[in-house]
Amino acid sequence: MKFFTVYTNPQYPRNIKLVPNGFSWMVLVLGAIGLFIQKSWVHGLIILSLCISLKFWLHPPFVILFLIHFLLACFAYHFQRTELTLSGWKIKTIIAGRNKQAALLRLLDQYPDLAQKI
Repeated sequence: MKFFTVYTNPQYPRNIKLVPNGFSWMVLVLGAIGLFIQKSWVHGLIILSLCISLKFWLHPPFVILFLIHFLLACFAYHFQRTELTLSGWKIKTIIAGRNKQAALLRLLDQYPDLAQKI
């Protein structure tokens, strides 16, 4: 089972965002580019500039770069949740499901008022 944090926005009542909790394999492989794909623009720009600066100024070994990507992958969804909170989205609940669609169905089953808004 995966856990998802559910976000709603009072300005856009028809939209619901589900952000998974856990490790992001895409960010492990792609690094800061993976943060851009997950719509974490601010954190992606900061991390990309830090990685480029680190690579050109200090020339770290591959192990250090892999460790940076691993730490980014551990916190990638936290970055996404932080940016949603800064954009005005509010946490509704945390829901479990096999995948995103199953979690959405379980959410709409538990909160029928959200189903009427969508």
